[in-house]
Amino acid sequence: MIVSDACKTGMATRMRSPAVFKRPVVLLPLILLLWIAATAKAAPPWNVGYRTIAVQDALTGESFPVALWYPTPAAPAPVFVTGSLSLCRFPAILCRGITYEMPVAQNAPVAAGAFGVIVISHGAGGMALLHRDLAIALASHGYVVAAPTHPRGKDNDISGVGVWVGRPKQVSRVIDTVLEDEKLGSHIARERIGVVGHSNGGYTALAVAGAQPSTSADAAHCRDHPDDAKFCGYGGAAAREATREVGLLPELRDPRVRSIVLMAPNAAPFTDDALAKVTVPVLVYAAEKDDLTRVRYHAERLARALPQAECVLVKGAGHFSFIASFPTALKMVAGEGARDPGGFDRDALHEVMNREIVGFFNRTQRPARDTLTKGAQPPSCRSRESTAGS
Repeated sequence: MIVSDACKTGMATRMRSPAVFKRPVVLLPLILLLWIAATAKAAPPWNVGYRTIAVQDALTGESFPVALWYPTPAAPAPVFVTGSLSLCRFPAILCRGITYEMPVAQNAPVAAGAFGVIVISHGAGGMALLHRDLAIALASHGYVVAAPTHPRGKDNDISGVGVWVGRPKQVSRVIDTVLEDEKLGSHIARERIGVVGHSNGGYTALAVAGAQPSTSADAAHCRDHPDDAKFCGYGGAAAREATREVGLLPELRDPRVRSIVLMAPNAAPFTDDALAKVTVPVLVYAAEKDDLTRVRYHAERLARALPQAECVLVKGAGHFSFIASFPTALKMVAGEGARDPGGFDRDALHEVMNREIVGFFNRTQRPARDTLTKGAQPPSCRSRESTAGS
């Protein structure tokens, strides 16, 4: 079970004394109507459609796959998809354990209306389906969600030009493609565009939101913090050499992006001055037991440096706790990506976190929104407790 910390800033709970009614029979229909209304409001307003597209990398010309989820009036059914976004052709009883199951309407028509767009950028070595539960939650509440499997480049999804420049440009190209799509384009509210990023996807989201990355900032971090050995050694000598070859970086900001969500983000490639130029609202999730993008060097620093930031520290969580759970047979293949510290309840976290992310985008993607301001949240991450195994 996930519960919010009692000291959450700006939150207060008001309780009313129970009323005593002398005529319960008269009030029963009213109570029943109120219950029905509350239940209807709680239910997601749309079913979720699903299909895939291919997008061309602006940097290399390479084609990469993108998964799309969107609101639809069509009824959902279990769909079993592999990591490469192909369909499982075995009986459902076999597919369920070896592929990713989603309750969606495949290739269904788009619902009537105008919807926001959210691009989800996975971490190094990841793929489009790693945040499928969040994508479905967003689509069921009125968003078109696009999740690319970022190209690996020269078998390196950790550093180098293909990551530093390629990833942000790929996100912008995905936005272009969705807006131009013959089925989706006319249903898009073009002033409502956001990005979600995990780990290196967090780097990607920050770059498109206006933080100018710098290889010297990344090198300075590792020089000044020799205790951050796992982060600085990730990818080995090949990754460090690829970073040295990057050179000067072009402008990567996409002015269409209105707000972003970061999960266990990589913030090392940015100076504080660069982060201060991010003018959009940001929601940051940090994992207390993250030993790769450690809280004090990444999330806590973002909470201090970003002008408009909310930060949540999830107690007991690890770096990969923000990824959706893996099917049984794939947990061994996924390795540490499928494991959580000390039996942490990943599914319970996602149930709460996905709801919060939907609410964050609903607040920050409105044309006339009440923006967060520096000082509205403390310059640190508020904590959320987790009861493991509950």
